[in-house]
Amino acid sequence: MNAHRANDTRYRGVRELQRTLYRAAKRSSTRRFHALYDKVYRPDVLAQAWVDVRRNRGAAGIDGQSIEEVESHGVRRMLKEIYWELKEEKYRPRPVVRVMIPKGDGRQRPLGIPTVKDRIVQAAAKRVIEPLFEADFQEFSYGFRPQRSAHDALEDVRKTVNSGSNHVVDADIKSYFDNINHDKLMLLLQLRISDRRMLKLLKAWLWAGVMTDGQLESTDQGTPQGGVMTPPTQ
Repeated sequence: MNAHRANDTRYRGVRELQRTLYRAAKRSSTRRFHALYDKVYRPDVLAQAWVDVRRNRGAAGIDGQSIEEVESHGVRRMLKEIYWELKEEKYRPRPVVRVMIPKGDGRQRPLGIPTVKDRIVQAAAKRVIEPLFEADFQEFSYGFRPQRSAHDALEDVRKTVNSGSNHVVDADIKSYFDNINHDKLMLLLQLRISDRRMLKLLKAWLWAGVMTDGQLESTDQGTPQGGVMTPPTQ
């Protein structure tokens, strides 16, 4: 068995979990899921989360630990540590590090970089809750969705224009991520999630804080762009 087929077999259970959750959510648009948190620390889900995080690479967070250092010190050891922290409900996310990156119009966009450990937990949670909200999206939605991209959206626009439409509206919400109301966001998440422990985990990331130039800032609104969990919770 080659490496690709070995990985395919190893994470088959994760894909089946996601398919099961998606089908259940698709069958009922009002169903709220109450048994999700324990899925986050399933060993196969955590292992797949590490693969996701490693594939995306990224800089070190507030603890200075890089992807390479995690590999050097032992991935299994970290995943086992995460497993027990989540199972015993002792996991606490660290503040994200804020960095500024230039935008095309000359302005700067703030990014929040979680620690590698937090990114693994977020990636695991994403695997679990994404199917619930994916089931609610319309066919014409493309942003931050699995197996979809901006190129797919452009192709849809091209087909629509060729079929006779002659107007394209380009709109953007100013500082959207910076101004998200946490209370309203949690209420929206509760339309699909009733698991108290899962909601507590999501809220912990919202309130983890931001480190800017060595100063810790509280986060009473907004979500950090750059975090694994930011798109699925929007």
